[in-house]
Amino acid sequence: MKIKILDIIPVVPSKNLEKSLEDRGKLSKNITEESGGLIQLDIISIDKGTSSIESMQDEVTNTPYILEKIRFAEKAGYNAVVIDCFFDPGLDAAREIVKIPVIGPCHSACHLASQVGGRFSILTPLSSGKHIIEGLLRKYGLENNLASIRAIEIPVLGLETEPEKTLKRLLELSVEAVIRDGAYALVLGCTGMSWVVGNLKDMLRNKLGFEVPVIEPLRAAIYNAVMWVLYGITQSEVKYRSYFI
Repeated sequence: MKIKILDIIPVVPSKNLEKSLEDRGKLSKNITEESGGLIQLDIISIDKGTSSIESMQDEVTNTPYILEKIRFAEKAGYNAVVIDCFFDPGLDAAREIVKIPVIGPCHSACHLASQVGGRFSILTPLSSGKHIIEGLLRKYGLENNLASIRAIEIPVLGLETEPEKTLKRLLELSVEAVIRDGAYALVLGCTGMSWVVGNLKDMLRNKLGFEVPVIEPLRAAIYNAVMWVLYGITQSEVKYRSYFI
């Protein structure tokens, strides 16, 4: 059995996203190799919409095009879908229109962080998105597990154009989250931060003298999708009624 997962990048590709797309390709190859060929991870983006999602307006604008790709995934025979954005844009709507599992990175990463640490902090690109994350955690029942949300104040499309600055800010805020806020685990608040995980873990270990779990949301979502498929479960039709099928 091969588990076919479609990773939908819910924005329109731009020049600033080229490095992120390259990183997604590497991730796809790594996951395929790690699984011994069990997992097939394919990656697509939407055809219309904004080039990043940093507000509710961006999410509303892009959701119809996300749903188009969700429908395509089910028709094309994929076993599960991941919406590749930490804000989980269109997640509830997508679960209403297909029977295959639809997985969100924020939902997956924060539940995983609560399992390994109980109390966690989220490191997000911009403080303007904090209210969106807070709303998601209330919905997911994880508000009491949140130690803090700290913003590095670098836009999504700038994360990889200034990698040294991004990593430096993430390290500073990670230390503050652990020492001052009492976080036992850290969640990267953007799927575009995947490339920092290894370096950030090493730098934190050297700085603090102990290991801090750092949850990368896209990989958490992908492996969560695999778990759902292997378990033979999908979203509840009692909650997500399939009105449009």
